[in-house]
Amino acid sequence: MTVLNHLLLLSQSVKNEQELFKWTLKFAKQNNAKITVLRALPEIDHGLFHWLTEVVADVSSDTTPEALMTKQRQATLSEFTTWQDQAKAVDVALAVQIEFGKPFYRAIQYVLNHSVDWLIKQTDEATHTLTKHIFDSQDLHLLRKCPCPVLLHKHGTNLPFQKVMACLDVNLDDGFGDDNIREPDELNQRILAEATNVLDSEEPYLEVLHAWQAEAENLVRHWNTDFSEEDMFQFTETIRHQHLKAIELEIEALNAPKIKFEPVLPKGKPEEVIPHIVELHKVDLLVMGTLGRHGLPGIIIGNTSESILEQVNCSVLALKPSSFVSPVKA
Repeated sequence: MTVLNHLLLLSQSVKNEQELFKWTLKFAKQNNAKITVLRALPEIDHGLFHWLTEVVADVSSDTTPEALMTKQRQATLSEFTTWQDQAKAVDVALAVQIEFGKPFYRAIQYVLNHSVDWLIKQTDEATHTLTKHIFDSQDLHLLRKCPCPVLLHKHGTNLPFQKVMACLDVNLDDGFGDDNIREPDELNQRILAEATNVLDSEEPYLEVLHAWQAEAENLVRHWNTDFSEEDMFQFTETIRHQHLKAIELEIEALNAPKIKFEPVLPKGKPEEVIPHIVELHKVDLLVMGTLGRHGLPGIIIGNTSESILEQVNCSVLALKPSSFVSPVKA
């Protein structure tokens, strides 16, 4: 289990996010963490300010943009009174921060400046209705650019999460030490740790998903036509077993004996089989990395991860390698 000290909840609507806030409050209590609720309001540019002074009755011509923003900030703060009361009742430290600007940008800046462990946000219901994707542009910016884990809760789904699945990536071509023993991958270990952190059951159970391919299979078929179907089955089964052993090593390295782990190893391209498995297994929360373990500098999300995120229809907890540097400036 990872240590969480500071959770950032990016809020858009107190009314629509009450269930998510209750879950965040309970989660913070379990981890002895504090919560910051961030609301980002639209910036007041000169054109908008001029229109307000001309049209809106309670905005006088001698009002400054700063005074108007102060008034907006105070009005918005009053919306969170009930949340503050709920946090006080369970003895969880809660701060409310009102900023002006693009929500994703202000949220990432806050993460960079205040040692945030998780960023939590609810998806927009309108996005689900209008498109086949559940993540809007703000969500995608967070997934691509936020350095800390990002939990995007699908609007309207139940909490706590009943079915959690961790998605791992292993490369059989690397990761061996001097004694020819495979070393566990840093990102995989964090994915497993964060996934176990959200399990809410007396008998915790976690499915560990890994898509694998026998990349040499077509070459073998092309160059050695004497291979029988049984030979090919044995060949691909050997590859599958190697991937299974690599996943089992990751699970053993986590050293979480109280949790039951179930490896799930579909054969195929990750972007094709993972969304299907997630739907088939009725997953509530998918925990995954959004950048390859050896991502190049400047790459803010992997192509495979992007394709998976476009297809899944559940909540997502997304992580990046510890070496990731956000393009957003603090």
